[in-house]
Amino acid sequence: MASPRDRDMASVSANELDRLFLPAPSQVRVVFAPTVSEVHVALNNKAVSSNGQFRLVSVSYDRLPAVKSLIDDILDHLAHLALALFPNWYGDVISFPEIDASLPGFDSLLGDQASQHGLLKCGVSIPWLKAARRLCHEGKPPLPREFTATTQVAQIALVIDPSPLLIALILHDEMPDSGALYGLARTSEWLARQTCARVVVVAPESLSSSIEIDSISFEAVHLSTRQDRIEPSPKKEPRVSVSPLIGQPHPLSRGERMLAKRLEADEMLAGLFRFNIRVATRNGNQYLVDLVWTEGKIITEVDGYEFHSDRGAFSGDRRRDYELIISGYLVIRLPQDEVVEDVGLAVEKIRDVVLYRRASGLPRSEDLQ
Repeated sequence: MASPRDRDMASVSANELDRLFLPAPSQVRVVFAPTVSEVHVALNNKAVSSNGQFRLVSVSYDRLPAVKSLIDDILDHLAHLALALFPNWYGDVISFPEIDASLPGFDSLLGDQASQHGLLKCGVSIPWLKAARRLCHEGKPPLPREFTATTQVAQIALVIDPSPLLIALILHDEMPDSGALYGLARTSEWLARQTCARVVVVAPESLSSSIEIDSISFEAVHLSTRQDRIEPSPKKEPRVSVSPLIGQPHPLSRGERMLAKRLEADEMLAGLFRFNIRVATRNGNQYLVDLVWTEGKIITEVDGYEFHSDRGAFSGDRRRDYELIISGYLVIRLPQDEVVEDVGLAVEKIRDVVLYRRASGLPRSEDLQ
């Protein structure tokens, strides 16, 4: 006879990950998987394809710390992400980069704009916002000391995106210390409650029988092994990541952010390219591309080494390039290190391709059917 734990656990095959059932806002769901990285990728794809309905923030752990350290660690990661997004906070609903914390009217300007855009109804704390923005203007993460961890995490979640976030805690540790999983369960519940986020805990399948995680595993999802699944190449995942916001440079990509600033200041190229847009191909697939000039069908990818350095990524890049090319797109790949070292040269390369496309004639949509 199946145990209560078995009856509470839904089984999902690996090829059904795109239909992964997410928890409601303020709730936690656990996913047990033979390969947690596979679930991480599926969650990111789900966030990107949601067309802005929710945004994914994930934090990965090779080794689980104690509960107090875990809360501090998550809060610190979220704060550094908020610093990377600064000054475009709240999902870019409001943009006030011109407001300097040193101005005499800083407090009133900030309050007026927050009120005007309805942020107070979302629960934004103006005292926290004033203190946090002052810290960011100094290059420091927005963690003003006069506020509790509960206030900090709620406010930072709103900064990242005022819509309920999807927060994933990715656990690679198959032998956590005694009590660590209990701390993970408590922390995930606290995080969901304070941020109103959907929280997904992704853990190795070997931990599914641990009683320490019982409080959050009532409706756990068990990822069954797919026989033809290709094991991903081992590589170091970033500790914290965030899904891109459609239409904006990725907050954690220095290359994209530098290009956005330089392109917008360029008389010829300003307004041509959009960031992080989904592009459909003739084969029926859709790909999220870093920059695209839709009319001229030019795509620019800013490739970071850590995401394009293994065999799977190498093959995937070429498969998508092939589909984009037969769909009429010119694809430029710029290494992120080169963009950061000489963004002017990167802009000149983009300019050359734009001039080439214009000289040869812009593609007609009927020619690509």
